[in-house]
Amino acid sequence: MKRKETYLSRDFRETAALRFPAQAKQLNAAFDMRLSALLAENADASKEKQYHLKRQILPGIAAYETLQRVMPKEEALQTVHGYVERLARTSHKQLAALLHIPGLYRLVPGVFVKSTRSVFGPAAGFAPKELQTGNGIWRVDMMKCPYHDTCTEYGCPELCRAFATVMTSAIPDCIRSWSGREA
Repeated sequence: MKRKETYLSRDFRETAALRFPAQAKQLNAAFDMRLSALLAENADASKEKQYHLKRQILPGIAAYETLQRVMPKEEALQTVHGYVERLARTSHKQLAALLHIPGLYRLVPGVFVKSTRSVFGPAAGFAPKELQTGNGIWRVDMMKCPYHDTCTEYGCPELCRAFATVMTSAIPDCIRSWSGREA
């Protein structure tokens, strides 16, 4: 059964084709082999954690490691960071556009809290610490993160920063700073 192509694998293949056309076939094969090995090694993870592993973490590690065959480590890191950044920009624009729908902005904080608790909860390998800071402001500190843990386990903790920094930028400011009061 063929697995679904992620944005990271699609972007990796595009980089291989455009920047390394003579080696693209070998790079794609190396990427596929590494990703398959990573998926097999993590096959026993919970369904909730698999969501993160399959969509981002493991394809990111496979791309990062494979790119280091043809470019310096820092350039490989910046290349993968660029893949994640492009997705974050697109997500940011889509969510910001939705918030222009009259009345929708009032629903977003509740939906955001509920989805954050679900997608980034303990079953997915996160240990969120929720802090009520007053005036309806909700804050979450992640005490444990599968992105950090998995990247560290595979010897690339620097890759975690690409995911964390860029993905939080996908959240529009109006949600990030929402205080529970009507504007």
